[in-house]
Amino acid sequence: MNSSRKILFCAALFIIACFSCLTIIHAQNSTSQKLVNLLPDEVIFAAETSGGDVLKSDFEKTVLGRIWNDPGVKTFYQSIEKSLMQKVQQESGDSEAANIVNMVKSIAGLAGSRPIVIGAAQKNAQQGPPVYGFAIMDAGEKKGAISGVLSNLEAMAGEGEIVEVKVGSYTLHGPKDPGGVPGYWGWVGNYLVFAINDGEGLAIKYLQGSAGRTAPNYFQSSSGTNNALAIYINFEKGLNLARSIAKMEGQADDFAKVDTILSQLGISKIKTITNRIRFEGSGIAVEELVEMPQPAVGLFASLKTITPDIFNMVSPNAINVSAVNCDIAGIYDTVLNAIKTAAGEDFAEVEQGIAELEKQTQVKIRQGLLESLNGKMVFYDMPAAVALQPLQSGFVMIAGLKNAQLWKDSIAAVSKFAAEKSNGMVQVSSQEQNGRTLNTIAIVPLAIAQVMPTWTIVGDNVVIASSPAICSAAAEQAAPAARANSIRNADNFKIAIANLPSNMISFSYTDSKIQLAQMMAALQQLWPIATMYVTQQGITLPVVIPDLSNIIKDVPPSVQYSWFDDKGMHSIYKGSGIEPSLGAVAGGAMAAGVMMPALARTRQVAFRMVAGTNLSSIGKAMLIYANDYDDEFPPSLEVLAEKMDLDSKVFESKRKPANFNGPTYIYITGQTTSSHLGNVLVYENPAYCSDGLNVLFVDSHVEFMKKEDFIKSLKATYELLKKPMPEIKFKGQ
Repeated sequence: MNSSRKILFCAALFIIACFSCLTIIHAQNSTSQKLVNLLPDEVIFAAETSGGDVLKSDFEKTVLGRIWNDPGVKTFYQSIEKSLMQKVQQESGDSEAANIVNMVKSIAGLAGSRPIVIGAAQKNAQQGPPVYGFAIMDAGEKKGAISGVLSNLEAMAGEGEIVEVKVGSYTLHGPKDPGGVPGYWGWVGNYLVFAINDGEGLAIKYLQGSAGRTAPNYFQSSSGTNNALAIYINFEKGLNLARSIAKMEGQADDFAKVDTILSQLGISKIKTITNRIRFEGSGIAVEELVEMPQPAVGLFASLKTITPDIFNMVSPNAINVSAVNCDIAGIYDTVLNAIKTAAGEDFAEVEQGIAELEKQTQVKIRQGLLESLNGKMVFYDMPAAVALQPLQSGFVMIAGLKNAQLWKDSIAAVSKFAAEKSNGMVQVSSQEQNGRTLNTIAIVPLAIAQVMPTWTIVGDNVVIASSPAICSAAAEQAAPAARANSIRNADNFKIAIANLPSNMISFSYTDSKIQLAQMMAALQQLWPIATMYVTQQGITLPVVIPDLSNIIKDVPPSVQYSWFDDKGMHSIYKGSGIEPSLGAVAGGAMAAGVMMPALARTRQVAFRMVAGTNLSSIGKAMLIYANDYDDEFPPSLEVLAEKMDLDSKVFESKRKPANFNGPTYIYITGQTTSSHLGNVLVYENPAYCSDGLNVLFVDSHVEFMKKEDFIKSLKATYELLKKPMPEIKFKGQ
């Protein structure tokens, strides 16, 4: 089987392992604990789930489950999938591409429905990395189905590429050439195990005969059952492993500096990080613990308690509200101290740079701008209808001040400096409104989008908003007389903040119903434009997105908060799960928009490399042929293919368009191994190349050459051969 199939096979195994872990859904603690008891020793990271089958009904009750199972969404998804598969098959030129993807989806779906744990653990190693990775799945009654699909997947690698591997008393499977990194997969009883860099079989140590074993308490106790996903990170062990590796490689002194920096930041005190997710009614609950001894130090010491009265300044119409209380000046000092440790003697340049910036702006960063703030901050978004901006919400930030005059002087100096250096792109203005001074900093690109940062002082607070209108309204709300009618009186908000810890260090609230409705309204307007762009890339998408109004009406609000206790820093999230999902979708959409041109370019580079590999194979075959025929190269490429029994695919380039009728490669006949080693022997047909082409030389090396360089080499070749050079025309000429 060719190398591309081997790559597909390895990619398939990787997708299966990752997909199985990340597939939402886990079940009861008994099933979960069974898997945890099977974990090997010295675990650094682990993520486990008990499978989609067990909690299917609970998932379907959630908002995300209802969206996923909505008939319109399913049709929408299937339409996109079909179009993408057609594009993949067209671009790859592999008629089996769809079958390969479907096979991977099939086994991933089977694996995702069963209990599985993936992770990494430390090991003693004389050579190679002292860490190995593993994935263990309890196949249960689906062992037969999973085994069948896995066998089909292994067959993709080609005959002889998968061999039996002896691991302890078990006979498993592995690649014929592991590349120096021993790995295996296969069945140990009812468990399917996949491991890498584990020639010793440490991953399967407890798969048989683990009865009576008391596993370490990897996952902190949860306040509920039916966990969807549990993640464990032993940060302390991982850090110790990094220290030992640095010592083995003679870099202990360098890592000592890293240790100092982590200590200054307070990160080195972290012992473990655990995260558990479960379904709760129509929403999702997430519990996280960053285990660290108290009192907190470094960055964590800068986090202070927030009090509920900060929400009195928030509009009752706000859809997103977040509050923190942190010592910003203290964070600045901590980070700067860490930079000083990292930079060493070069820190003088950092100090010089800060001093120069402060001189130019006429603002002291630490003793001025940061010193003016007391650390109490609340942020909130206004819905689009209130913000009077059809596709945007209005943003507000209210920050407490220790010294209002110091803030005014500092921000005025920064604004003046920015305006002077911007060549008119930044304009600063002030206006009196309702007895207040609204200060606007208009940045031309943002102003076009109706975003004009505006600030004003209200008592001991500075109100900053995305526009003068929003700032004026926010200032009115922040005034003492209006605080009685705030978001604290909203019914949903009252429910969200009930029974919260009194020592919260952060808080976030979202009216997910309005947020999702606004997002869908924006998508309805923007989606047709997106489909037009994607159509130009040869992908057909549905013009209309699904209507989710029937689900949106039932979306509950979401709340997230954090606090410290003697175990460390706790975080709780309870809500619809829409916010992180929207973030992932938005991030993915932005990444896709940015990456599509890059991916198209990457695809062309990959095709170019394949063409070069083909020419390299032809070059090696040429030398073998010449060795058998008195140092003469074959009279034609057809003769070479016949005599050397070469695969016909070697003589085709993926860069060649499907409707191109000319030859793929052009061969200059009449040469021998005694010809000038710099002579061109075979080259891609310039008629389908525009940016350059792959060229095979007599000495059998291959280069990708630009037009001018290729013409020069080709001309020199024909001059040495005393032959007329043919006319060369590149694509588009």
